[in-house]
Amino acid sequence: MSALIVSAQQLYVARDTPVLTLPELVFRAGECWAILGANGAGKSTLLRHLSGIDPDQAAANVCAQWHGEALPSWNSRRWAQQRSVLPQHHHLMAALSVAAIVRMAAYPWGGAHPRLADCLDAIIAEWDIAALMTRRWPTLSGGEQQRVMLARSALQLRLAESDQPRLWLLDEPLAALDWPHQQRVFHACQDAAQQGATVLASVHDMNAPSAFASHALVMGQGRVLWAGPVHHDGYVAALEVAFALTLTRLSHPEHTHGWLVPLRP
Repeated sequence: MSALIVSAQQLYVARDTPVLTLPELVFRAGECWAILGANGAGKSTLLRHLSGIDPDQAAANVCAQWHGEALPSWNSRRWAQQRSVLPQHHHLMAALSVAAIVRMAAYPWGGAHPRLADCLDAIIAEWDIAALMTRRWPTLSGGEQQRVMLARSALQLRLAESDQPRLWLLDEPLAALDWPHQQRVFHACQDAAQQGATVLASVHDMNAPSAFASHALVMGQGRVLWAGPVHHDGYVAALEVAFALTLTRLSHPEHTHGWLVPLRP
């Protein structure tokens, strides 16, 4: 079974500031991981370096293996055909059409793919962007832009071969989305994992992992406080440390694991 294996000892970004110190972490095919932690805990830094983006050339201290090999560089076409990334910030300035942006998913295959047309139609329907396809990027709302980028990222993963290892990295995929489209993210992550991909998604809602994730990685000040199943008392204890909160679990007849709520100090 393919796996992403990661560790980092004193990863430095911005020269002398250590931002990540990690034990060995193993993310297996078919697992869906939610990454949580307070602002500045290192979530985005971890995802950025796992994706191969390394502007600070600091990833030398990140020991990562993908499917038994050293983590490829960002511009590796083979890597891009196995790994799809949704960044936290969309640094797109050009007034491209939504159709052109979504089709960028086929870039790792030279812009053409035998399954592109069929997969594109399915993705447009799943992410509710049919009415946006002729629109230009600057005219979209924040939530619409997020859905377009999610669709592009999901399409790239869909085009990957099912007999190859696949990795989906999503940095705050729920940002700017209304509730129905957040549900679409949950279903998409679960579906990808069930089809054999490894999924890692950072979120801020401590109850969101119960809706889609099999595992959780809770971070605090660049360190791992919990790495394991979501439905475990250790997850709740780690959240209390990460956010300096006392949590209680409210029961609900339709939700087996209840609802986490912070208590007043």
